[in-house]
Amino acid sequence: MAKGKQVAFRGGISELMKQAHRIQTKLEKVKTDIKEQSWTAEAAGGKVKITINGAKEVTGLEIDKALIDPAEIETLNDVLISAINAAISLAEERIEAATEEATGGLRIPGMF
Repeated sequence: MAKGKQVAFRGGISELMKQAHRIQTKLEKVKTDIKEQSWTAEAAGGKVKITINGAKEVTGLEIDKALIDPAEIETLNDVLISAINAAISLAEERIEAATEEATGGLRIPGMF
């Protein structure tokens, strides 16, 4: 019967568990901090602005009056969807960057 390779951790399992706990503590702080942050994305050359927070909740919406035309409601809908999607993408990028910084680049599925 062949022996399997053993992987040695620097500092042993105890140190690995301490490091995991430190990362978990950092991530909890990042989660709390990021929920309090907000970012604004724009569409239609800045005529529509969507503000989103770290919980991915839309917290603000600004629409230039020039875009509000009942005859062009479909265009306004498209611009709003574009702005909301841009805001969500921006929030996801910022959350991912904060998570990577806290974990030192270690990817932990399901943390946000």
